[in-house]
Amino acid sequence: MSVPKAPTPQLISVNKPISQQSSFVLQKVVANIKRGTAIGHFPSSGNMGSVGVDGYLCNDSHSGKSTMDWGAGSSVLGNWSTELGEIFYETLNTNGFNVAGDPKDLFGQNKSVASAEYLVGASITQIKSNFCEDHHWWDGRPLNEYSGEMYLNVTWTVFSNLTQREVMEIQSGGYHRQIATKKEGIILTFHNAFAAAVESFISTKEFQDIALKAENAGSTLQAFKGQPLQLVLPEVSQEIIENKLDTVLSAVVTIRSGAGHGSGFIINEDGYILTNAHVVNEATNVAVILNNGLEILGEVIRTNEQRDVALVKVPLRIPSPLPIRHKQAENLEKVYVIGSPLKEELQSSVTSGIVSAYRNSSDPNSSYIQSDAAISPGNSGGPLLDQYGNVMGISVSKLTGNSAEGINLFIPALNALDALKIIPQ
Repeated sequence: MSVPKAPTPQLISVNKPISQQSSFVLQKVVANIKRGTAIGHFPSSGNMGSVGVDGYLCNDSHSGKSTMDWGAGSSVLGNWSTELGEIFYETLNTNGFNVAGDPKDLFGQNKSVASAEYLVGASITQIKSNFCEDHHWWDGRPLNEYSGEMYLNVTWTVFSNLTQREVMEIQSGGYHRQIATKKEGIILTFHNAFAAAVESFISTKEFQDIALKAENAGSTLQAFKGQPLQLVLPEVSQEIIENKLDTVLSAVVTIRSGAGHGSGFIINEDGYILTNAHVVNEATNVAVILNNGLEILGEVIRTNEQRDVALVKVPLRIPSPLPIRHKQAENLEKVYVIGSPLKEELQSSVTSGIVSAYRNSSDPNSSYIQSDAAISPGNSGGPLLDQYGNVMGISVSKLTGNSAEGINLFIPALNALDALKIIPQ
């Protein structure tokens, strides 16, 4: 079998302290290989000479076409707490990257997965190998000991725990040659080829930008690249929200797509609505339900998956859109959240809290308003309002875990406008 020789990756010297890096954990390793695919050959002694491995009378007891076939189809091979997780942990840790938890900690898996900023999934899409089964020098009997070579092709997916979306997908190859014959030679070659694929993965600029929190990290997703859109937006309000709650509620909508439902809010009298990109998903049209029960068809005008924001247009004139304020959120400022949590029947639900922090960053895609104002699935895309009913942010995600409580994140509203190239008039 022709086995590719993946180049040895050039790893950088990581000087950034672990405490200032993003943290990772291996969530799952799966094999995506068709059942019955030949993943290894046992060539005759003469054909193994070019591989350069030990072994006497290589595969002498094999006859005809001797192959090792994949028999499981798509299957889960490991996760954080398995040997593959240990290989992932040791490779990142040895090279100076921040990997959450320790696979040897029998009781820390859930805590590590919840605390990691990024979850990593690995899909093995190709295995190619040649192996030599050693035979006894005297009587020629097989010894069940193996040497050989193996190549893996792995597709890596990185998922942000913070924004609840995939931020990177990239492929890497890993090659290993097992020179000495060993009883566990085949599985040892597989593990070392996987380790080589991990090293190749973490040597990529895309991974290192995320790990070291470089500017524009995770920007491989397609962003909106259209022309600027000028919209007339309402003036910032100075009237307290309690005096005009019905008007505010009328500007918050429920959005239904094939992926489920979320929330949104009207920003312009001509029927423009802001929401999350993950609410509309890849749809070109969505159902928009006003708080009075009217359901109309909305067109997805533009999306920016990078910042997780989208703009929807309905063919309806709306007299009272929500104003967007320009002042940055301040700690302890009182805020309100409106949306449709969990199910559509709970539309116009209102929760309140304070601004816990403004998580600013040199990368605008990583800036968030943090608040204890409660949100749930279905709130995504709804507004975070100040005490005057001005939009400060867009509900996007919450941190969950055994000890997490009241850590809810919102995309700054002005950042959303910038991401969609909306110019206020």
